[in-house]
Amino acid sequence: MRTRSLAAAGAVAVAAGAVAARRRSAGRPTTPTPPPAPLPQGRVRTVTTEDGIDLHVEEFGAEHPTATVVLAHGYVQSSRLWAGQVRDLLEARPDLKVVTYDHRGHGASGPTPRDRATIEQLGRDLARVVDAVAPDGPVVLGGHSMGGMTLMALAEQRPELFGQRVVGVAFVGTSSGGLDAVTYGLPAPAARVVKKLLPVLNERAVRAELAGRKRPVGGMDMRLIFTRDADQADVRAAIEVHRGTTAETVAAFLPTFSDHDRLEALEALTEVPVLITVGDADRLCPVEHSRALAEALPTAELAVYPGAGHMVQMQRRPEVSRRLLALVDRALASAPAAPARTA
Repeated sequence: MRTRSLAAAGAVAVAAGAVAARRRSAGRPTTPTPPPAPLPQGRVRTVTTEDGIDLHVEEFGAEHPTATVVLAHGYVQSSRLWAGQVRDLLEARPDLKVVTYDHRGHGASGPTPRDRATIEQLGRDLARVVDAVAPDGPVVLGGHSMGGMTLMALAEQRPELFGQRVVGVAFVGTSSGGLDAVTYGLPAPAARVVKKLLPVLNERAVRAELAGRKRPVGGMDMRLIFTRDADQADVRAAIEVHRGTTAETVAAFLPTFSDHDRLEALEALTEVPVLITVGDADRLCPVEHSRALAEALPTAELAVYPGAGHMVQMQRRPEVSRRLLALVDRALASAPAAPARTA
């Protein structure tokens, strides 16, 4: 009964969005995405947070890099879904170090207490990761969805990092606030009903998980984050990652999105190159949210990808990777000169 209830809620949440996606994709030619190069072997390490949570971190590429690129993933996901960008960045720039990590409660990182399942805490966790993987040299940060919100939390907490150590920022399918107004492509009244149901259904899923039943994840979940013409290999990879996220993590982090309001934090980024990318079919962080970021950061580059959904970095992998590489070039060109080393 609980599984059927969850599936029914998921069906309600995506039905209207799926219809809209079909209309958008009708008549649009589908261009196959070229396969990425093989992922290099990563160097696995652990970074421990201020409250003792072990974060799973992987470093790829140069050990003494020209710059370090740190990528933060989204809610209910893991660093594995940045694999395409890791491959593309290092294939083009082997002088870089690219770092991915799993947020607390996600992927291979340790679980989190509920009172620490907040975007504010994720910002502090990111500061620990940056200090550990890039003690010196320029850093470029990229964040998808909740990962982008994490970057904003870091800017709010540590504005002095931006322009000196952090020399470039990429926001991918994210938002600076106002997420309570997002309707998932549904009529507003239906969206309000779904949002009231979600916390209840999440707690049911937690109880089911404690009883030994896994959280159900399937095609309906994927239609919230992909459009219908997405590469099925990408969809399967995302399903596997979503299935690896516990019901406890899903329930614990959901409330933090209502509190997310960090438009003012963007002021710390006015002196660094910024890239904003989004799919115009994103139902979780709609394109209007990226346009609001661009208005707050008038020198930022805004790239809108027609027909792409929330997983724009996967659905438009080559294009997003090229823009990330261009951001690294711009960031290094404008970065402050490193102080001369003394003997």
